[in-house]
Amino acid sequence: MSDLDVFVIDDDFDPLADLELAGEDEQPETDYLPPIPDAELSRVPERVELPAAVRIDKLLKGIPGQQFRILRAVECCADEPKDMDTVVADVEAAYPTKTSVYDVPQIVQLLVRAGALERLGAEADASVEGEPVSGDTGAQGAAFESATAADDYIVVKPAPPSLYRATREGLDVVSARKSEKLIVQTITEEERYLPLYERIFELAGREGGCPTKELDQAIDHDPLCEEPRRFCGYFLGRLEETGAVRWRDAWVVTDLGRAVLESGVFEAKRS
Repeated sequence: MSDLDVFVIDDDFDPLADLELAGEDEQPETDYLPPIPDAELSRVPERVELPAAVRIDKLLKGIPGQQFRILRAVECCADEPKDMDTVVADVEAAYPTKTSVYDVPQIVQLLVRAGALERLGAEADASVEGEPVSGDTGAQGAAFESATAADDYIVVKPAPPSLYRATREGLDVVSARKSEKLIVQTITEEERYLPLYERIFELAGREGGCPTKELDQAIDHDPLCEEPRRFCGYFLGRLEETGAVRWRDAWVVTDLGRAVLESGVFEAKRS
């Protein structure tokens, strides 16, 4: 007898049969679900609408380089509502720029969202006088057909442009951020630097303004800048933030800054 005759394969053999294991289908059903950890913390809180003054302040702090273009847009719409083209022309004339990623229409939309401007007569779909006649359209179609018997084309009137008006919150922010009082407060916080501020005003107040390099030479080597070490950019930044100076191919004194200079604040502090 050969080994092949003795060896028989039992296809029905189940090695787990004696263990009496319950199959997956035999597991008892249950409605129990394990708790979700930190379920209360995973809930999305309700949105809290911030006051307009807070939203405007966040906007100004978020893009400080656009501060005075933002304020100018609000000022432009203070007396009466203006359309977008008028606001664009006014802001670009006051603060021309070719490098900013924010154009004036974007600034206006941000101001509307922040609550500094309100939009009047929101742009709607163009009004349509009539519809093309095709087939039997009932009484409405008959009325239209009699009204436009000689014309089978729709007549579209473009919607009137939106107008923008400054809100009270927007005007309050302009008043707080563009004032002689704010400039005086800034330059007198550290009275020891008053001679440097006065020098910057004098140089930037010249016809055509003053380039950065010349201002650096006039300020950086002054003994007042030695301890603590200061540079001209520090003082220019503070003046620019308050609207006393601006950059126009050179540093120039604004009308607001000139009013402060002519107010005699430096002479008063020296006496």
